Amino acid sequence: MTSDSLMLTPSTLLHASDTLTVIDDKSVISIYDIRSNRRRLFVLIMIAFSSIILPFCDTVYLPALAQLEHDLKTSTTLVDYTISSYLVTCGSFGLLWGPLSDRFGRKIILLISFAFFTAFTIVCTLARSIIVLLIFRSLQGGAISASLIVGQSVVVDMYPPERLGFAMGLFLVPLLVGPIIGPFIGGALASSFGWRSTFVALIIMAAISTIVILVFVPETHHYFITQRQLKLGKKIKTNTIREIHSISKPTFMPPWRPFVFLLDITIAPHIFVCATIFGTLFVSLTLIANRAADKPYSLSPFLIGLCYIPTGTCSLLGSLCGGYVSDWSAKRFSRIAEGRLVISLLGATLCPMGLLLCGWTFHFNVHIVVPLIGASMFCFGETFIFTSVAAFVNVKRSAMAGAILALINALSFVCAGLGIIGAIPLVAVIKFGPLFSLLAGLSSFTIIIAMVVVANQFRKTAFIIRASDLPKAESFSIKNKQIIEESTSLQWF
Repeated sequence: MTSDSLMLTPSTLLHASDTLTVIDDKSVISIYDIRSNRRRLFVLIMIAFSSIILPFCDTVYLPALAQLEHDLKTSTTLVDYTISSYLVTCGSFGLLWGPLSDRFGRKIILLISFAFFTAFTIVCTLARSIIVLLIFRSLQGGAISASLIVGQSVVVDMYPPERLGFAMGLFLVPLLVGPIIGPFIGGALASSFGWRSTFVALIIMAAISTIVILVFVPETHHYFITQRQLKLGKKIKTNTIREIHSISKPTFMPPWRPFVFLLDITIAPHIFVCATIFGTLFVSLTLIANRAADKPYSLSPFLIGLCYIPTGTCSLLGSLCGGYVSDWSAKRFSRIAEGRLVISLLGATLCPMGLLLCGWTFHFNVHIVVPLIGASMFCFGETFIFTSVAAFVNVKRSAMAGAILALINALSFVCAGLGIIGAIPLVAVIKFGPLFSLLAGLSSFTIIIAMVVVANQFRKTAFIIRASDLPKAESFSIKNKQIIEESTSLQWF
């Protein structure tokens, strides 16, 4: 029987491109429904709580940079490099943690990474030279990057595509709370006990996160779930799971393989938007700490920590709003997967506007409140688009979503680390206004390119099929389905 003669109805399930197998609707469940909504939300909150340590580790000692420089008798440049080295390894090691979690499971990789992170943090606490601190800060970043990469994979494992925007936005909340409470707590600790106390706080947080993962976070990898259910003799059988064709025995994917998506014109522009904006975010946050400690502001570590509260709050709001708007936009512009990015890309324009306001007001020594308003605008726009892109790639390329997310995070953190290395000497030469104008121009360029690609995808789409209309149709030709898929297929450079 050929695909031209088959008709797809609500009582049948498509198992291959040219054959159909009839299955009783009542016997088919989704892999996403094996947990209740309450249980799924609880696991999401636990894994999100554990991931807060990644941004907290990066920002907790920003208010204490001057203290660290004096105590270790080093330069401002080398102290700032402890931040950039952390970010670079955080991005590059993420390409390894993702494939490892695909091969061996999510939970075991998270536990191993937190064990390494705790050991490296202990060495940082006892460091007596800037070289030792640089080396083990780099190892810190490599270890803790698993909390973000594997954490995102856990969210993708548990939530169906239609709810992924909301779930991803909720997952990112603690990651965005970290920049709020990190400098605030770090400033208070550094003022009272010195900069080493910030690393003691990280050790305590790592221990708590390890216990949370061990006790409350189950294995969520689809393949390992189905295998465990079969071994335990549960009622869930592989032939009753709707997503059976996407569940296969995991293999280790080479860490460099995700880079192939940089050749995909439907994915690459959005990857570059996230990478450039995220990199610019950390460059600006680091420079803000240095500028606030310098004349004419001369703020104490505690007050510098307070300056990050509005920026972190706006990051939090941007993530929540971005997830909601992403899901709404996906329904409103349901012609193609890029529909969920329409509003988000417009919101991302807050990033270059905020950079210009922050940079030039710092340049002319305007009251600290004004540049912080610009920084807050930028932070809102960054998380607003980042959440939407994370949901978009999971819908657009669900089979390789983990690899694409790992690539986005890797490039984002590497751009942040290298950006700090380049920006520190550059800001001394051209000052804040011109430097932030360059960063705003780079962000604007990537956003415009992404907008053009989305508009082009809408233009190329010949058919509009809303997901809500499919169950109402009495029949649907498989041949037409193939034509529609071809009309929205990959466009390569």
